[in-house]
Amino acid sequence: MFRCELCELVPELKGRGPRTVGPGEQCILVTVETRAAEYPSRPKAHRMRIARKVKLTDDPGGAGYEIAREARACARCAADFETIRSARELVAE
Repeated sequence: MFRCELCELVPELKGRGPRTVGPGEQCILVTVETRAAEYPSRPKAHRMRIARKVKLTDDPGGAGYEIAREARACARCAADFETIRSARELVAE
């Protein structure tokens, strides 16, 4: 059993109210918010064993996105949220 958190977070779904989902129904983790992140390079971070020698290699670092907020959702709300998200992306372009 769990409570669908997506109904409380997304304004378009707030009319449904917090829904308590019964046992046996699958919980889906939905990414609600992301943030940009940069990772610095790390010299000699990885150890690789080649034959009997240990070779240290560098981690190049990089940039990407991290999950800032996740919500538990039922299957119905997760599907509705994906349609809302895709509609928002079409309007933004």
